[in-house]
Amino acid sequence: MKFRYASGPVQLTSSSNPAHPATVHFPIAFITLTGALDALYVASSHPSTAGLVASTLKTLDMQLSPAMLPQLSYYTTVLALITALPATVSGVMELMPLIQRDGFSTPKAQTGALHAALNDISLLALVYNWWTRRSAVGFEPSSTNVAISALLNVPATLFAAYLGGALVYQYGMGMGRGASKSKKAQ
Repeated sequence: MKFRYASGPVQLTSSSNPAHPATVHFPIAFITLTGALDALYVASSHPSTAGLVASTLKTLDMQLSPAMLPQLSYYTTVLALITALPATVSGVMELMPLIQRDGFSTPKAQTGALHAALNDISLLALVYNWWTRRSAVGFEPSSTNVAISALLNVPATLFAAYLGGALVYQYGMGMGRGASKSKKAQ
């Protein structure tokens, strides 16, 4: 494919644009939603906050029964796992050339490794929650599942997303791939 810009033609190939930034939004959203649904389920089940959750849902005119929350969070866990696969593969493909070139000696490589490690922790936590809840009645989460999804996965995922942004905006990861050949020669 060729596109013409003011500076000249740009040749786009399959490796000209990084795929990883385009694949991360759904897993981030599903992991965050899972944590929120699990926290809301705990709040709706606890006597001191159940009335507040019920009245809030009624005030917002939401036809959402607290009994549905475990099922919804289980299915968002499954969706997070499914959408995490392309994000993981594309992330590895983006990071490996940097690690092969620099090792772990640069701040960019270190940030990339921490970003990957946090995402790996989140992925393992998703697998654990899916595995332990798949045969539970109504997919009801245990207190461990809730702690993992709301207190571990959400902060780890959001911090990993912050680091991913730093890789792009601070370190320029994935930048300059669409530059025209005439500019590269100059």
